[in-house]
Amino acid sequence: MPSSIPTPADEINRIVPGEPARPLIDAEKLFRRLPMLALTEGENAVDLIAYEVLNLLMTGVQADIGQINLLPKGGRVEKVCIVKDGVPWLRKEMKLHLLDPTQGFTGTVMETGRPLVTRDIWATPPPGRRNPFLDLFPSMDPHYVAAIKEPVSSTMIMPIKRGNDVFCTIELSRYRGKTAFGHIEKQPVEEFVSRYGSLIMDYILDIKNRTAIRIAHQKLNIMARLIASNARVDYTDAVTPYRSLSSADLGFAFFRRGGRNSSTELTLVAWQGDEVQEVYFPDFIPSSDSILSDSSDISYPFEGQARDRRMLRFRDRVKNYTGVKKKEQRFLLDCIDKIGSYVIYPLHILNQDLGAIYLASHRIQFWNYLHMNPFLSLYNSLLKSFLLNERATHHLSEISLRIHNPGFYCFGALKAALAKKYPEILLDKEVTHSLYSLESLLSELHDQVDILKFRTKNIHLPTWIRAFFSQKMAHYPELDINLKSKNAIAANCITRTSYEQLETIFENLFANSQRAIQTRKNLESSIIGQITITIWKKKDQIAIILQDNGLPYKMVSGRGQPQVKRIIKDLGGNFRKYQNPYRLYLSFPFFESNQKGD
Repeated sequence: MPSSIPTPADEINRIVPGEPARPLIDAEKLFRRLPMLALTEGENAVDLIAYEVLNLLMTGVQADIGQINLLPKGGRVEKVCIVKDGVPWLRKEMKLHLLDPTQGFTGTVMETGRPLVTRDIWATPPPGRRNPFLDLFPSMDPHYVAAIKEPVSSTMIMPIKRGNDVFCTIELSRYRGKTAFGHIEKQPVEEFVSRYGSLIMDYILDIKNRTAIRIAHQKLNIMARLIASNARVDYTDAVTPYRSLSSADLGFAFFRRGGRNSSTELTLVAWQGDEVQEVYFPDFIPSSDSILSDSSDISYPFEGQARDRRMLRFRDRVKNYTGVKKKEQRFLLDCIDKIGSYVIYPLHILNQDLGAIYLASHRIQFWNYLHMNPFLSLYNSLLKSFLLNERATHHLSEISLRIHNPGFYCFGALKAALAKKYPEILLDKEVTHSLYSLESLLSELHDQVDILKFRTKNIHLPTWIRAFFSQKMAHYPELDINLKSKNAIAANCITRTSYEQLETIFENLFANSQRAIQTRKNLESSIIGQITITIWKKKDQIAIILQDNGLPYKMVSGRGQPQVKRIIKDLGGNFRKYQNPYRLYLSFPFFESNQKGD
């Protein structure tokens, strides 16, 4: 009778005389291809390497379906790759339910740390026993079940460990009606996984971490530019790493604005799956033991669960708050009601209450998987520093304004009143010296707090563009980036702008080219992405054409190009799009400085 209980393969099938030859798994072929895949395919490298691993194992043991599951405690729990009938099945746009590593046969492997082989995952268990897969089945993604689980019966799951910690599993399955897996298939797969599994997965994780670093670098750069230009920070964009690099399928990010004790402004970014909303609370006073207050005696990270005191109190606050839209309120309440467990990380630094991050899941007691991995923890620390800079910039700007008005105006009124009513006092050297010292102090304070003011500079645009795209060449070796110049542009041809404005323009345009190229690569995997930047002097403008070999893609936020157009317009330039082939035209005004570069 098919077993529904995790059973070692050597108890299912014993080796007997006349048994087929042991399957061969040729690891050398895989390792010859790994460096090329990792280096030349960019962000697709993870998918390609995972596919090669599964294809090797599936061919060796004649499996029909294979999958690799990444299950780190801290970090994103996910299905890295699913292969069906020799073809990659899993696609990013499928949006499957997030994997729960604590349930099903995978949960059993995670708990025991041992390989598992079953003859039939659908078998009805004997009285008094249970089938972990059937327990999990009702909550599984229906599309995944129909395509991947319904056709199969026999399955083997192999753990990949660091020490005693299982952080990944490889799952192989055969269609119903075929011979069940046994010892003869289990042994070579187990040997391969034991010898190479951790090495391969560390290789994959290294590539994923490089991608994560790019994401975090981009988000922090955007925030830095917004802070430097005294513009509104896009908090929705800032929480992207928490959404993409953690196992939180829903969560909240709280950002407190203004002073530590005076401000009650709160910006809340909530997410559930792919839906994200930013909600502004103009008057939100934290409770005395709130995680939003640095003075509260809370040990972090703080672990909580559904309908605990803290979540019920927050739900009541949202439900009874009259200052938000009904649509926003419904979304927040729906997020709260779906939380099964959560972990809170503070955004407090130097006695400043900057906010907090809630990483949550609909799964119960999921805390181990909601904790931040080292990389996300680093991003969290950097984000706190950036938020502190934002607050400091805001405070200094406010102080500067108050020194100017009413500071200088009050001081001027005081001197005028003294001159009118008590003119003889102004003849006193001690009084005039004190007034002069006070005026000098106000002027000095005004200049000091104005130090972070946004300023433009004289920039030689071709030099800046060459440096910008040289960095991109180093960071993205899989792209063919070409810089061309139609004519010479003298060093004294200067554009009045700022690094922040230029970075905003070209980071947006580069990201758009990346998406277009990725869209084409999804259809033509062998294509090499190309980006060409052509620059020349045209009358009183420096003209630039940016062109790539990508394809149209689904719009992400719709904010990028309008922002680029606005900045270029403010600089006195032009922005146009052309078709057949698709290319972007930008122009910036310039002036000729003297030979000293003044």
